[in-house]
Amino acid sequence: MEVKLDAETEKLVRKEIETGRFADAGELVGTALQHYLIAREFGEEYTRAEIEGKIARGLAQLDQGQGIDGEEFFEQLRKRGQDLQAPRK
Repeated sequence: MEVKLDAETEKLVRKEIETGRFADAGELVGTALQHYLIAREFGEEYTRAEIEGKIARGLAQLDQGQGIDGEEFFEQLRKRGQDLQAPRK
């Protein structure tokens, strides 16, 4: 399969590969698609503007000391994912 990317997206892909987090564009696109599908499944689709707004609010909250420990956050996230996947009664 061949996919054509606009110049901005291609630049983002190259930068991510250069960080060493992904071996190649296919691995990056595969991971990004999996994350998108999971978010969509949980009903969490956002526009770019909405994501940027969420990031700005989060940074402002951190500046005000309203953040939580990363490990605590990921534990809460894992629990939420398990709750969402649990069979409903």
